[in-house]
Amino acid sequence: MAQDVFKIFRDLEMKAVGLDPQSNKMQEGYYCAFRSIGLPIHKDDFSNPYTPSGSSLQGDAPKTDPVDPKDAKSPSASGGLTPAQIYSANIAKSQQNYLNMFLLVDDKLKMNNDYAVMPGSSKVSDSWFAIINGSNGIPPTMELNDQMKASYAAATAKLVDANGDPTTHYQAYMQYEDEWKSKVKALNKAYADAFTDPMKLQAFPVQGVVYQDDVDEAWDRWNSLGFKTDIEKAIATLAAVGTDPAIILIARAKKKYQNSLLEFMGIGQIPYTLLSPATWYDVDNDDGWTEYSSHDFESESHYQASQTSYSGSAGVNAGLWSASASFDHSSQQANANASVKNMKIRFNYCSVDIKRPWLDTSLLNLSNWFLVGDYKKNCISTGKMAQELAAGNIEPTFLPSIVTSLILVKDVYISWDDWKSQWQAHKESTSASASVGVFCFTASAKYSAGKQSRDFQCEDDGEELHIPGIQLIGYVSTINPACPQHDSSEFEQKASTTTTTAPASKT
Repeated sequence: MAQDVFKIFRDLEMKAVGLDPQSNKMQEGYYCAFRSIGLPIHKDDFSNPYTPSGSSLQGDAPKTDPVDPKDAKSPSASGGLTPAQIYSANIAKSQQNYLNMFLLVDDKLKMNNDYAVMPGSSKVSDSWFAIINGSNGIPPTMELNDQMKASYAAATAKLVDANGDPTTHYQAYMQYEDEWKSKVKALNKAYADAFTDPMKLQAFPVQGVVYQDDVDEAWDRWNSLGFKTDIEKAIATLAAVGTDPAIILIARAKKKYQNSLLEFMGIGQIPYTLLSPATWYDVDNDDGWTEYSSHDFESESHYQASQTSYSGSAGVNAGLWSASASFDHSSQQANANASVKNMKIRFNYCSVDIKRPWLDTSLLNLSNWFLVGDYKKNCISTGKMAQELAAGNIEPTFLPSIVTSLILVKDVYISWDDWKSQWQAHKESTSASASVGVFCFTASAKYSAGKQSRDFQCEDDGEELHIPGIQLIGYVSTINPACPQHDSSEFEQKASTTTTTAPASKT
């Protein structure tokens, strides 16, 4: 029975992570974690999420289309709300849905194939904030040789003199540049004037020759008398002077994080994150969805798995049924050895990419930086699988991996010999459970979101067991490279603890 579930997991991992077409090998540096029972995704919790660009406002606008009387809803307390009040309520709902999405993808997961949040951990956004603000670039110990210094000095001398004033050549360059630009403006203005007058527009191919001649003459004077080639070569040379990558990337990472922050009342500032495809929560939209069928399930997969590939473990529901009293945690498995013959299965799956514009991990690949404070080498990540927080490390800076994609499935159809009688017996034995699963899929769930009761019920009156709706069953994570590559003690020393003694009072 376990192999049936693991085959689905292996297939979905391979499809979500991808294969190298040359070697048929899965990409290294990624791993998948699967939930023991799927998490139902309700459209109302995630639809039309807030965006800082304002693209969500169209969905927030009150609906004003005429309504057929027979379709009109009965009067309610909200019937007296003004359009402005409805608009405000819809905006608040879109902001709440954005928060729901953000919290769904901001957890730090344990580094194994079984879904579990790091116990007592900070969030991804919290750790990244700590890392970028604690990063310190290591000043380079190398400097330009004499030949390079002389080249830059010569380029500078073409532009400014010893007092920092523009040279005569640079002044001539700017003078003839201005003359050429003024002739271009005159040409464009004359054409704009002719564009609204049919007679002038008809004559412009002839009259415009004079304006174009002025432009060409100004261009020639700029090239011949304005020292154009020499000056632009000097400017390009100085513009190409480099800055240490670690220094500039630390500064850029801070700016990206700061520029992405959004303020939510009662929550505080959180960085803007989005998912792609944008309609991932909509069961009726097929953008990005692909079918998984019995053909995939029964096929042999001839590919080389990565070192972090899914192999199956006791933490995943290996039984036919599962049930739990709470929606988020499956605690009971049943019928691990149930007889399942001639199983047929089909569903649609989708890999949803998590976009975090504020999280620029290019910094982590550089070697010339460290964390300010008493931090050891590789305290953020060792670059390997199955990392645990080492003794002495501070948890907020521990970020061995980051979830980059969600694995969703929808509209699961499954059947096997004698499934109806087994399903009926299982329903009776788990009638008090909040969540019931078939393999790794949620089959029946009921929970409260705010004041609303939510149902996620399967249909068992056909020839197949149909589990409708979207459910989240897995996460694709990338393993961060080994970083930082230096102990902070290499560049810091213990702070002075000297005390100042107050002078004795005079009597």
